[in-house]
Amino acid sequence: MRIALAGFGFLGSAIQRELATANHDLTVIRRSVGESDSTNIRFVACDLSASKPFVVPEKFDAAIFCLAPPTRDESAYRATYVDAQRNFLACIAVRHYTYISSTAVYPTAAGAYREDDARATSPRTALLLEAETLALGANNTCVLRLAGLYSAERAIYGEAITQYSEDRLVHFIHRDDAARAVVHAIERELTGIYNVHDGNPQWRSDILRRITNEAVSLPRGAARSISGEKFFATGFAPRFDNYFAGVQV
Repeated sequence: MRIALAGFGFLGSAIQRELATANHDLTVIRRSVGESDSTNIRFVACDLSASKPFVVPEKFDAAIFCLAPPTRDESAYRATYVDAQRNFLACIAVRHYTYISSTAVYPTAAGAYREDDARATSPRTALLLEAETLALGANNTCVLRLAGLYSAERAIYGEAITQYSEDRLVHFIHRDDAARAVVHAIERELTGIYNVHDGNPQWRSDILRRITNEAVSLPRGAARSISGEKFFATGFAPRFDNYFAGVQV
């Protein structure tokens, strides 16, 4: 398949590796030109938040948008998720589109949340949902709302217990499983919105206790549960089925 990929960072590079294994023809749009030993990948240098890239006018079989903002302020969110995505979609013709979103669109209050339960509870979540609406306006769109993205090298949780003020139920997906989820969505031409995590949320205190081998006492926060049943029902199964397996602790 001919595939266009916007973003080549922590997740985008892992997606590229998964696609290369399957021998797809990949065009990567990133801020700087990269190099590859593969003849099936080419790079197009462009800051999508500022301009539209030049791409050979052809219809791609699939396109993936997985840019991440450099900071967490509202202007960076709009530039990355809305402006850059709009420029990306304007320069390609595509049969199937996969947009990477976040489970941050759900309220932080206790409860069980499914795909229809997303709410704009802050300016940032409003921008995330605006970007999803933009994505869903394209042809055959699949929105993947990823939970906490990590790897053994970028484990999210360290040993500094004192930086956390409350216990929380947290959801995860290993970076390599997230990349596999994207390929899964493309190959099955999934459409609609899906939550993507490993199916085994962990209490923050349990993670810290296992990492530090110390007793951890934090006031219990909200038990917010996010359902991943819809995506699992498509046949996807993570290789790292819980956080501890992924960080090898």
